[in-house]
Amino acid sequence: MFIGPEQYPKALRAMVAQEASLDVAVAFWGDGADATIHPDDGKPLRVICNLRSGGTNPSVIKLLVDRAKAMAHVQIRQCDRLHAKLVVGPTSAIIGSANVSANGLGFEGVEVAHWLEAAIQTVDRDEVESAQEWFNRLWLSTDSRPITDQDLADATEAYEKNRDGRPDYSRKGPFAFDNYSVADLEGRNAYALLYTSRPGPEAEARAKQHEDEELIEHGSNGQGGEGVERWSFETWPDSLDTTEKNEYLCIIWNENGGVAVDGACRMTGTKLNFIYEDSNKDGWVDLAKPLTTLLGRRLLQVDRQRIAKSVRPKIEAIWNAADELDPDARRIHLSELKRILQAP
Repeated sequence: MFIGPEQYPKALRAMVAQEASLDVAVAFWGDGADATIHPDDGKPLRVICNLRSGGTNPSVIKLLVDRAKAMAHVQIRQCDRLHAKLVVGPTSAIIGSANVSANGLGFEGVEVAHWLEAAIQTVDRDEVESAQEWFNRLWLSTDSRPITDQDLADATEAYEKNRDGRPDYSRKGPFAFDNYSVADLEGRNAYALLYTSRPGPEAEARAKQHEDEELIEHGSNGQGGEGVERWSFETWPDSLDTTEKNEYLCIIWNENGGVAVDGACRMTGTKLNFIYEDSNKDGWVDLAKPLTTLLGRRLLQVDRQRIAKSVRPKIEAIWNAADELDPDARRIHLSELKRILQAP
């Protein structure tokens, strides 16, 4: 029987409920897949997944690994070469293109809407037995192996990288929160930096000194924006990632209640030390490279003004939900900012 994308989740749930045991060789696993494939703790289950490639949510596999440690009738292995999607029981099998998640289709949140999946379900005895034999050969082969704690740690790193680099299927256009769902932004290396004041004169003087030194040593390429210009962040704590990993949307909330978007940037890893004259305490400046895009989308002045307008009514809620960096600065992931914006 042919199963289209609309029927697949229902067909999978029905098979899971009806079969006395399950063998599952599915490459990639998304949020909630453990409950989808094994809602009844008493049923025997064998799972083979692809943990190494970055397409599987390792937190789901960790739950299954923990279940296997507690229950002898639950077993799980991994295969780096696995790309198949097979669910087989004693009387039926589903073979298709879909992975496994809470919605039965292997993607996180609403991402499933971007993919058209299909499968074949069969109750033919010869076909079911052939599927079982194939699973057993893979299970016993040298291609499959147990899952260690280090495997899970490595998979977490690969998964996070994969999530950040996944295709952008959000609505096209310049960067605007209206063009994204929460799921579109989840897992991206993109945050908003919120602050109530800009660098003081000593920090700006130290940054200007560094700029002059750079011009003397390297000269100017004559570019603005993403060229030689640098922004300075004054004495922000070590909890702010100052590598080039993340993109930051910079938002200032001033004492009069106004909100402005300064733009987007990446940190450069450059830290400049100085001494505060009035207190003789150490200070430092983290330098950032301004960007004319955010997540690959245009971010010009008109776009920044539009974002500021959308953020302004919820700025207090956003500030309160953000992680505190110091009394005047906070950080929040763009997906969480979007969640607040769309809340009633």
